Amino acid sequence: MFVESFRGTHLESRHTVHVAVVDASGKLVAQAGDPAYTTFWRSAAKPFQAVPLLEDGVAERFGLTRQDLALACASHSSEPAQVALVREFLQRIGCTERDLMCGPHRPLSDAVAKDYETRGVRLTAVYSNCSGKHTGMLALAKHHGWPTEFYARGEHPVR
Repeated sequence: MFVESFRGTHLESRHTVHVAVVDASGKLVAQAGDPAYTTFWRSAAKPFQAVPLLEDGVAERFGLTRQDLALACASHSSEPAQVALVREFLQRIGCTERDLMCGPHRPLSDAVAKDYETRGVRLTAVYSNCSGKHTGMLALAKHHGWPTEFYARGEHPVR
């Protein structure tokens, strides 16, 4: 099974699909491709990781905006306005860039990357395309009174 993306009549990309559908007991009830295929869902997990921000009252407690929640649910491209929003989000929850456990990434946009290079902008963790998700994780830790140190480790309650 494949998923194809077209731009006009031009095939832009084609992706193999592997799907496993299970019932509440874990029994396989439908499949496409190889249902045992293992992959990492990486950034696709972000919306699910942000659910506790709403369910546990984090958004209400810290007055999170739609932009904050969008940053927690997606990757951003390190543009100045996005970086500013992450910094405001961090400030609202009482954290700083130093609390983030993600590393910086080069901006996705070549124009933004070149601008930063020209101006000598030092990329820090807040420029990571995952810094919004990580700030959401810090907000969850703060809300529950959990330590913010090492929040990204598997043994931490945020995980």
